[in-house]
Amino acid sequence: MPFQLKKYRDGSSKYDLFKDLESGSIYRRIYCGFSWPMAAAPGFICVLGEDFKQDFSLPFSPRHLRVLAEFESSNLENLHRSCRQFKEEFKLKNILGSQDTPLFEIWNRSKESDQRVYFSSPYDFEKITLDLISQLVRRHTERGYKTLHFGGQSRLPSYLSGLTSEEVQKNDVQCHPAIAAFGYCLCEMAFGKPKKVTKSWKRRNRSAMAV
Repeated sequence: MPFQLKKYRDGSSKYDLFKDLESGSIYRRIYCGFSWPMAAAPGFICVLGEDFKQDFSLPFSPRHLRVLAEFESSNLENLHRSCRQFKEEFKLKNILGSQDTPLFEIWNRSKESDQRVYFSSPYDFEKITLDLISQLVRRHTERGYKTLHFGGQSRLPSYLSGLTSEEVQKNDVQCHPAIAAFGYCLCEMAFGKPKKVTKSWKRRNRSAMAV
Protein backbone atom coordinates (compact mmCIF):
# COMPACT_ATOMS: atom_id res chain seq x y z
CA MET A 1 0.00 0.00 0.00
CA PRO A 2 2.04 2.99 -1.23
CA PHE A 3 1.44 6.26 0.64
CA GLN A 4 1.90 9.86 -0.44
CA LEU A 5 2.83 12.62 1.99
CA LYS A 6 0.94 15.85 1.32
CA LYS A 7 0.33 19.14 3.12
CA TYR A 8 -2.80 20.86 4.35
CA ARG A 9 -3.40 24.24 5.94
CA ASP A 10 -5.31 24.86 9.15
CA GLY A 11 -5.48 28.58 9.79
CA SER A 12 -1.97 29.98 9.51
CA SER A 13 -0.25 26.61 10.08
CA LYS A 14 0.60 23.76 7.73
CA TYR A 15 0.49 20.07 8.61
CA ASP A 16 1.26 16.75 6.95
CA LEU A 17 -1.44 14.37 5.77
CA PHE A 18 -1.01 10.85 4.47
CA LYS A 19 -2.84 9.48 1.43
CA ASP A 20 -3.15 5.78 0.66
CA LEU A 21 -2.70 5.71 -3.12
CA GLU A 22 -4.48 2.37 -3.45
CA SER A 23 -7.63 2.95 -1.39
CA GLY A 24 -7.72 6.74 -1.50
CA SER A 25 -8.02 6.88 2.30
CA ILE A 26 -6.53 9.99 3.91
CA TYR A 27 -5.04 10.10 7.39
CA ARG A 28 -4.29 13.10 9.59
CA ARG A 29 -1.64 11.23 11.58
CA ILE A 30 0.21 7.93 11.30
CA TYR A 31 2.45 6.57 14.05
CA CYS A 32 4.65 3.48 14.13
CA GLY A 33 5.47 1.89 17.49
CA PHE A 34 8.19 -0.65 18.19
CA SER A 35 8.84 -2.86 21.22
CA TRP A 36 11.76 -5.22 21.74
CA PRO A 37 11.49 -9.01 22.15
CA MET A 38 11.14 -10.00 25.79
CA ALA A 39 11.85 -13.55 26.97
CA ALA A 40 9.58 -15.82 24.87
CA ALA A 41 7.51 -12.90 23.53
CA PRO A 42 8.52 -11.73 20.03
CA GLY A 43 9.24 -8.10 19.27
CA PHE A 44 6.38 -6.16 17.71
CA ILE A 45 5.83 -3.30 15.27
CA CYS A 46 2.47 -1.54 14.98
CA VAL A 47 1.35 1.18 12.55
CA LEU A 48 -1.71 3.16 13.66
CA GLY A 49 -3.48 5.77 11.53
CA GLU A 50 -6.00 8.47 12.41
CA ASP A 51 -8.63 9.40 9.81
CA PHE A 52 -8.37 12.90 8.42
CA LYS A 53 -12.16 13.40 8.48
CA GLN A 54 -14.18 13.53 11.68
CA ASP A 55 -17.21 11.29 12.23
CA PHE A 56 -20.04 13.74 12.88
CA SER A 57 -22.49 10.89 13.49
CA LEU A 58 -20.90 10.26 16.90
CA PRO A 59 -20.84 12.53 19.97
CA PHE A 60 -17.96 15.01 19.98
CA SER A 61 -17.19 14.16 16.31
CA PRO A 62 -14.15 11.93 16.87
CA ARG A 63 -11.72 10.62 14.28
CA HIS A 64 -11.45 6.87 13.81
CA LEU A 65 -8.18 5.06 14.51
CA ARG A 66 -7.12 2.14 12.33
CA VAL A 67 -4.33 -0.42 12.64
CA LEU A 68 -2.71 -0.21 9.20
CA ALA A 69 0.08 -2.77 9.63
CA GLU A 70 1.78 -4.94 12.21
CA PHE A 71 4.70 -7.34 12.33
CA GLU A 72 6.19 -9.56 15.01
CA SER A 73 9.39 -11.57 15.19
CA SER A 74 12.08 -12.61 17.64
CA ASN A 75 14.73 -11.99 14.98
CA LEU A 76 16.35 -8.55 15.24
CA GLU A 77 17.30 -8.47 11.56
CA ASN A 78 13.71 -9.14 10.49
CA LEU A 79 12.44 -6.47 12.89
CA HIS A 80 15.05 -3.99 11.64
CA ARG A 81 14.10 -4.68 8.03
CA SER A 82 10.38 -4.24 8.73
CA CYS A 83 10.96 -1.00 10.62
CA ARG A 84 12.78 0.43 7.61
CA GLN A 85 10.07 -0.86 5.28
CA PHE A 86 7.22 0.66 7.29
CA LYS A 87 9.04 3.96 7.71
CA GLU A 88 9.52 4.25 3.95
CA GLU A 89 6.10 2.88 2.97
CA PHE A 90 4.10 5.15 5.27
CA LYS A 91 6.37 8.20 4.78
CA LEU A 92 7.22 8.42 8.50
CA LYS A 93 9.89 10.65 10.00
CA ASN A 94 10.42 8.58 13.13
CA ILE A 95 9.42 5.44 15.01
CA LEU A 96 8.23 5.40 18.62
CA GLY A 97 10.24 3.13 20.88
CA SER A 98 12.96 2.83 23.49
CA GLN A 99 16.70 2.75 22.89
CA ASP A 100 17.41 2.04 26.56
CA THR A 101 18.31 -1.62 26.17
CA PRO A 102 21.52 -3.59 25.47
CA LEU A 103 19.79 -4.93 22.35
CA PHE A 104 20.08 -1.48 20.81
CA GLU A 105 23.86 -1.86 20.79
CA ILE A 106 23.58 -4.58 18.16
CA TRP A 107 20.48 -3.10 16.45
CA ASN A 108 22.41 -0.94 13.99
CA ARG A 109 25.66 -2.87 14.07
CA SER A 110 27.26 -3.32 10.64
CA LYS A 111 24.59 -1.08 9.09
CA GLU A 112 25.43 1.82 6.80
CA SER A 113 24.42 5.23 8.16
CA ASP A 114 21.46 5.49 5.77
CA GLN A 115 20.19 2.06 6.84
CA ARG A 116 20.18 2.60 10.59
CA VAL A 117 16.94 2.83 12.55
CA TYR A 118 16.59 5.02 15.64
CA PHE A 119 13.64 5.64 17.93
CA SER A 120 11.86 8.65 19.36
CA SER A 121 10.50 8.43 22.89
CA PRO A 122 6.73 7.92 23.00
CA TYR A 123 4.50 10.41 24.78
CA ASP A 124 5.55 10.69 28.44
CA PHE A 125 7.19 7.27 28.25
CA GLU A 126 7.35 6.67 32.00
CA LYS A 127 3.59 7.20 32.38
CA ILE A 128 2.55 4.61 29.79
CA THR A 129 1.08 1.70 31.75
CA LEU A 130 -0.91 -1.38 30.88
CA ASP A 131 -3.83 0.12 32.76
CA LEU A 132 -3.65 3.36 30.76
CA ILE A 133 -3.54 1.42 27.47
CA SER A 134 -6.47 -0.75 28.57
CA GLN A 135 -8.50 2.31 29.55
CA LEU A 136 -7.86 3.98 26.19
CA VAL A 137 -8.86 0.82 24.32
CA ARG A 138 -12.13 0.68 26.27
CA ARG A 139 -12.79 4.32 25.51
CA HIS A 140 -12.42 3.68 21.78
CA THR A 141 -14.37 0.41 21.65
CA GLU A 142 -17.35 0.93 23.92
CA ARG A 143 -20.75 0.09 22.46
CA GLY A 144 -22.16 2.83 20.27
CA TYR A 145 -18.83 4.66 20.18
CA LYS A 146 -16.43 2.35 18.36
CA THR A 147 -13.61 4.40 16.91
CA LEU A 148 -10.77 1.86 17.02
CA HIS A 149 -10.50 -0.68 14.20
CA PHE A 150 -7.94 -3.52 14.23
CA GLY A 151 -8.79 -5.23 10.94
CA GLY A 152 -9.43 -8.91 10.41
CA GLN A 153 -5.80 -10.04 10.43
CA SER A 154 -4.62 -8.20 13.54
CA ARG A 155 -3.27 -10.20 16.47
CA LEU A 156 -3.69 -7.28 18.85
CA PRO A 157 -7.26 -8.11 20.00
CA SER A 158 -6.13 -11.53 21.25
CA TYR A 159 -3.15 -10.01 23.07
CA LEU A 160 -5.34 -7.35 24.68
CA SER A 161 -8.11 -9.75 25.68
CA GLY A 162 -5.52 -12.13 27.12
CA LEU A 163 -4.31 -9.59 29.67
CA THR A 164 -5.16 -10.61 33.23
CA SER A 165 -5.93 -8.19 36.05
CA GLU A 166 -2.78 -9.42 37.81
CA GLU A 167 -0.64 -8.53 34.79
CA VAL A 168 -2.23 -5.10 34.56
CA GLN A 169 -1.49 -4.46 38.23
CA LYS A 170 2.13 -5.59 37.84
CA ASN A 171 2.38 -3.16 34.92
CA ASP A 172 5.30 -4.83 33.16
CA VAL A 173 4.61 -3.11 29.85
CA GLN A 174 7.85 -4.29 28.27
CA CYS A 175 6.87 -7.91 28.98
CA HIS A 176 4.03 -7.49 26.47
CA PRO A 177 5.78 -6.20 23.30
CA ALA A 178 2.65 -6.20 21.10
CA ILE A 179 0.62 -4.19 23.61
CA ALA A 180 3.57 -1.88 24.27
CA ALA A 181 4.15 -1.05 20.58
CA PHE A 182 0.43 -0.48 20.05
CA GLY A 183 0.21 1.51 23.29
CA TYR A 184 2.96 3.90 22.22
CA CYS A 185 0.92 4.82 19.14
CA LEU A 186 -2.38 4.98 21.02
CA CYS A 187 -1.00 7.28 23.73
CA GLU A 188 0.57 9.53 21.11
CA MET A 189 -2.83 9.80 19.41
CA ALA A 190 -4.61 10.49 22.70
CA PHE A 191 -2.28 13.04 24.24
CA GLY A 192 -0.21 14.44 21.40
CA LYS A 193 -1.16 16.83 18.62
CA PRO A 194 -0.38 16.92 14.90
CA LYS A 195 3.01 18.52 14.41
CA LYS A 196 3.25 21.66 12.36
CA VAL A 197 5.34 21.58 9.21
CA THR A 198 8.40 23.75 9.74
CA LYS A 199 9.60 26.05 7.01
CA SER A 200 12.53 24.81 5.00
CA TRP A 201 16.03 26.05 5.83
CA LYS A 202 16.32 27.57 2.38
CA ARG A 203 13.18 29.66 2.84
CA ARG A 204 14.28 30.86 6.31
CA ASN A 205 17.68 31.68 4.91
CA ARG A 206 16.20 33.79 2.11
CA SER A 207 14.07 35.70 4.62
CA ALA A 208 17.08 36.37 6.81
CA MET A 209 19.08 37.62 3.86
CA ALA A 210 16.24 39.90 2.78
CA VAL A 211 16.29 41.57 6.21
